[in-house]
Amino acid sequence: MKAVLVVTADETLRARLLRPFADWSVFVAPNDREALGTLQLADIDLVLRDCTSQRDLPGFVSRLRELGSAALVVAIGADGEDAEAADLVLAPDFAPRELEAIVRQGLDKRRLVQEVALLRRQEEPLALVERPLPAPAGPDGAVLARVLHELSRLFAASFDLPRMLEMFVDAVGELLRPTRAALLLPDEAGDAYRVVVHRGLVPKIVESLRFPADEGLCRWLVIQGRPARLSEMTDPEILRELRLLQGVVAVPLLTHGELVAILVVGQPVSGGSHGRHETEILFDLATHLAAAIRETTLHAQLRREKEFSERILAHMASGVVTIGRDERVGLINRRAEQILGLAADDVLHRDLRVLPSPLGDMLFQTLSTGEAMPRAEIQLALNRLWLEVSTYPIRGEEPAPLGAVLVFEDLTAQKELEARKQQAEEFQLLSRVIARIADEIKNPLVSINTFVELIEERYDDADFRKAFSSVVRRDVRRLVQVFEKLAGLVSEGELHFVEVDVREVVDQLATAVESSEDGVGKILKLDVEHSDGPQVVRADPGHLRRALSYLVWYLTANTRGDHARVVLSVGRVADGSGAGRVRILVSSKTAAIAPDQITRLFDPVYMVQESLIDVGPAVSQRLIEAQGGALTFRHGRSDVAFEVTLPLIAA
Repeated sequence: MKAVLVVTADETLRARLLRPFADWSVFVAPNDREALGTLQLADIDLVLRDCTSQRDLPGFVSRLRELGSAALVVAIGADGEDAEAADLVLAPDFAPRELEAIVRQGLDKRRLVQEVALLRRQEEPLALVERPLPAPAGPDGAVLARVLHELSRLFAASFDLPRMLEMFVDAVGELLRPTRAALLLPDEAGDAYRVVVHRGLVPKIVESLRFPADEGLCRWLVIQGRPARLSEMTDPEILRELRLLQGVVAVPLLTHGELVAILVVGQPVSGGSHGRHETEILFDLATHLAAAIRETTLHAQLRREKEFSERILAHMASGVVTIGRDERVGLINRRAEQILGLAADDVLHRDLRVLPSPLGDMLFQTLSTGEAMPRAEIQLALNRLWLEVSTYPIRGEEPAPLGAVLVFEDLTAQKELEARKQQAEEFQLLSRVIARIADEIKNPLVSINTFVELIEERYDDADFRKAFSSVVRRDVRRLVQVFEKLAGLVSEGELHFVEVDVREVVDQLATAVESSEDGVGKILKLDVEHSDGPQVVRADPGHLRRALSYLVWYLTANTRGDHARVVLSVGRVADGSGAGRVRILVSSKTAAIAPDQITRLFDPVYMVQESLIDVGPAVSQRLIEAQGGALTFRHGRSDVAFEVTLPLIAA
């Protein structure tokens, strides 16, 4: 242990001087009077004195030597006679490295002085060596019984460590009647030991002392594992530390090979020294106290960790519930209480069935199987709560889980927000669909209404009747197709399956398209290409023909210019099963589809907002898939095409 005394009233200078001494025992005095009082009580290695605000350094050094102190004096800002009286001098505007160099130089000088003094003591004649006084008689039986009774009260102190230590030091005082006593414990980092309980020591000394754990007295006690007696010690560092505490015996408090505390006692009040019998009793008592300190410290640590974990759980945004092997609830945090609407007093230590279903079942399954359950969304019957739930087993050294943990979050507000958002989107979509329907049927209804109003006046006009029949038939067909497409988005209707040759369906479609006048303002040329042999499938001819017609009119409507050309080709392709499928290719070299529209071609929600003609591919896909087929779109280098495939029936 190294000790330094800083003598200055300047707090700024004091802070600068103390930076290199984090591992030292540090004493502070504002003036020479208090500094000399400290030097009377403690063996100081280094004195740092501020000479810029205090003079008469020679007088201070003279009184220091009269006290028998061998401390080296470092003068800050000294000059003239003050500089000559000091051992070392440091400028007031010193840099940190200059202070560290002065400290190293001072320690080297002090070590040399100590070594010279040790050699001189070894050369002294044996007759001059002070003989120890005879040991006093040990404690009588009554005193020992009273002390043991006092020590038995330690067990009543439970886990109150400060009270336990105070009682032990009092019992030691009753047993040995020492002039001084001190009990040292390690700090939180375990790097040094400090006095926590003492009797007869100056508080100022107690507050400043710091004994490093890896050197001096502490290291000797760990290695030797036995009491250290002042009369038997030869190491100057150990002797200094014992004298600082004014002790003659230092007893280690060891348990499991660990030094948990140090007890230092001074000379008996009656003089002499403590005998071997008293030291052995003290060592036995210290061993029992070491075990008690260890258990109390471990209990305090576990309690702090438990409180820390409980605070974390209490402030978590997720609900947490745990069960043990007895299938009873062991923990429920505050957030879980809020979400489930349950009080902890009504749930803790009760069977897991007290939890709302299916939370208890999920915990039981994890406890039984030992397998974690990934995140899943469930809805409780309790208040219709939506929860995102996951479970985890609690593992120990045994194969079977020690318990299970349930972690969940409340999604009810999020689900309600999503439902309201979806409802708003559906309402907007409905508004757009209604607006689109009104736009699509407005023109046909206007033309029909115009001809109905004129038919009475011009019924005898043959040309008018011919135009009326043509226009009304076309517009009525457009209205029928509008409502057929809208109905197809919802349901494909009743299907009547028969075995039919796809070539016949395609021919019927071509005939109907050629005779139709309900185009989209384009001149359509429809070509049909057949493969050899019948292509028989099981399908509804009417629905299949309707699905193909929607594809034809879609390509026609997306043709640039007034002339559209569409090719219908029927063939056969092989599939993975080897049975084969019939392929109907509806292609066009005149049509052009925008890339962003291709990705949403079969999305009715998007396409219905563009045009009811554009929704045709989505309706066709629904009709074809209902008959066991498939519809895809492909974009070639010079054409675009829809490919329809249907299961082939062998002839």
